[in-house]
Order: sequence, then C-alpha cells, then structure tokens
Amino acid sequence: MSALQPGAVRLRGVTRRFRRYTERNQTLKETLLRRKRGTATDHWVLRDVDLDVSPGEAVGVVGRNGIGKSTLLKLVAGIIPPQSGTVEAAGRLTSLLELGAGFHPDFTGRENVIMQGTLYGLTQVEIEQRMDEIVAFAELADFADMPVRTYSSGMFMRLAFSVAAHVDADLMLLDEVLAVGDASFQRKCMGRIFDHRKAGGTMLFVSHDQSAVEQVCDRAILLDGGSIIADDVPSTVFVEYNRRLLGANPIPGPVDAAGVATTVGSWGTGRATITGVRVLGDAGETDRFTTGDRLRVEMDIETTDVIASPVYGISIGDDHGSVLHDATTRAYGTATGQLSGAETISFTIDRLPLLAGTFWISVRAMAATDDELYHNLERCRAFAVLQQGSGSGIVAVSGRWEIDS
Repeated sequence: MSALQPGAVRLRGVTRRFRRYTERNQTLKETLLRRKRGTATDHWVLRDVDLDVSPGEAVGVVGRNGIGKSTLLKLVAGIIPPQSGTVEAAGRLTSLLELGAGFHPDFTGRENVIMQGTLYGLTQVEIEQRMDEIVAFAELADFADMPVRTYSSGMFMRLAFSVAAHVDADLMLLDEVLAVGDASFQRKCMGRIFDHRKAGGTMLFVSHDQSAVEQVCDRAILLDGGSIIADDVPSTVFVEYNRRLLGANPIPGPVDAAGVATTVGSWGTGRATITGVRVLGDAGETDRFTTGDRLRVEMDIETTDVIASPVYGISIGDDHGSVLHDATTRAYGTATGQLSGAETISFTIDRLPLLAGTFWISVRAMAATDDELYHNLERCRAFAVLQQGSGSGIVAVSGRWEIDS
C-alpha cells in the first residue's frame, strides 16, 4: 500500500531498456536450427531516473522524438514495468496515451464506452450516468450506435478522449492529446484539461507545443540521454530543449556593464549574430513604461556572409512565460533586402496596450526559407509597465458599458 497522497507520483532509480535486433530469423527452420533471435543491442531509454510529482501539480514532459517521454508515462500508468527501480502512483489514474487502443472495431460506440469505462474503474451506474455527456462531448450523437469500424480516425480519437476525460481521476497522463480533432475540439480538450487542474488533479503532460505546456503546466522536465537534464519552469526548460534540438552551440548573448549575461538563452547556427538589443521610449533607453506609451526595440545584427532576405522576429511575453505577441518582418510584409556586414533593425509599438506588470522580450534572426535559425536570444530584455486607466488583467482594451432599460 503506497504511503503517497492521491495524485502523487514518485520514481526512484527507474531504468528501462528495449532490445533491438539487427539480425532476425526469417523462417521457422532458422528459428529451430539457430535457436536464437539474432544479434541484439540494448537501447536504454531511461537510466536511474528520480522524479517527484506532488498532488495537484502539472508537469510537462518534453524532449526529442524517441527519447523516452511516452515510455515514462507508460511506466507511471503501469503498462510496462521498469528493469530496475520503483514507480509509485497513488489514487485513481486515467491515461490518454494510445487513444482507443482497447476499442473493439465491431462494437458500437456506446458498447466501447462501457468497455473502456470499466477498464478505467468506473462502475456500471457511473458509466450510465455519464454516457450521454461522453457521447455529446465527442460530438457523436448520430453515430453512437454504429460500429466504430465505420468511424473516421477523428471520430475514433474523439470518442477515446471523451471517455478518458470523464473519469474522476486523481492523476491524468496526457500524450500529445492536442493532436485530436479540429481546432474547435482541441479547445474543448483544453477546457477539460483546465477543469481537471481546477479540481486539484495531478497531471503529466507530454507535448512538443511550447505554448500548450506553458499554459497547462507549473513545471517541465527535459529528457535526453535517458536522464532528466532540466527541471524548471516551462519557459526555461524550453530554452535548453530548443538549443539541443537545433544541435547548435550557444552563442554568447549581450552582457551588462558588469559583464553579466542578460539573456536566459542564446542559440543558433551563428551565420548571423545579434550583438545588441535596446528598448527605447520617447526619451531614450528605458525599462519603465506607462500604458499607451510608445515602445521601440532595436536589434543590432552582424554577419561575415551575404544573406538574402533574412527574417527578423520579436516576441513579447509575460512573467509566466506566455507569449503575448509575436511579430516577424515576413508577417508584417516588411522587405529586409540583403544583409551584409552590420545593420540595425527596429520594431515600434506606437501605443503600448499593456496593463501593469513585468514583461520580457525575445528576438531572433532566421533564413527566409525557415530552415535555419541564425541566432535567437530568449528573454534578453525586460521592461515594466505602470498602469494608466481602469481595468485589470494584462491587455488594455477600450470598451464601454451600456444599459438598455
């Protein structure tokens, strides 16, 4: 019996490997005569991993394809055992890993709901009470009594998600679930995920979508080489993830007067380098603005090459890592011509539509074909906004109330 509170997860020294066979027996005769499966090599997905997740915490799991993210979730779900170490997960668990893996193609949608609900630990009464809601959420009211083999792949996945999402679980395991359905259904999925969080549920969330992880999770871990190499707030973890994904060495970013780096992350191929970033108001460089002020960001860039039509970008984010606005020269229809030597690029906001808070600026330079990122400076400058006007939140919106009696 686990001493953990419902929703808690604890891994200690967890190791998992898979065997890859480079030479397989092709016939029954070969199998009987050679009495072996061929030459095998061990692929160590996880090595001596320790992880603690507290009840009510949402943790993003990020990393390159094939690095062990789904394996980690399957270990927590109890689908596969570790080679060594211990895995504990307390409370009722629902997993959205291989959606619909237990569906029978000849059973109707309703029959599969009953079967899947039972596997998740729901009673017959609970399934009957939630049946209409599950079918409605999946948008399959007209198809619920048809065999699922007649469903499209989208219908199939929507039903599978809906069943799993209607289990009152202490712990939810999600693996790239936002690939389910169209944009409208994805918004419903996010709504269900937030409902789980509001109810105090724990979550492990695998996704390559930085924005989704930052919205959903308090914390993220980065897997690489079988180990957890980063464990921090999502925005910081994605800096390291993006750097490793590009396979590029870090490029030194701007420094302050004391020689201290002023950027959280710096990476790229180095074909062009951002050598300076300045934030300016009407009176010059500043890090203090008032709602409605004019804000200008200048970016100095150098290259020893000749680059045709580079694309420049700037992102403004809040202190929680959410991107409030992202602008590129391409999106704004700005021709950049040819970069040779050094030049300065600027982006101006005539009336800053932000309310009180602290905000971060990230800048980047990339190829016109999007296949090469020359240099990215993540969260390289910060500025504060003092609120002018009424309202609360992040963005200043001009609106009015009317009462019609």
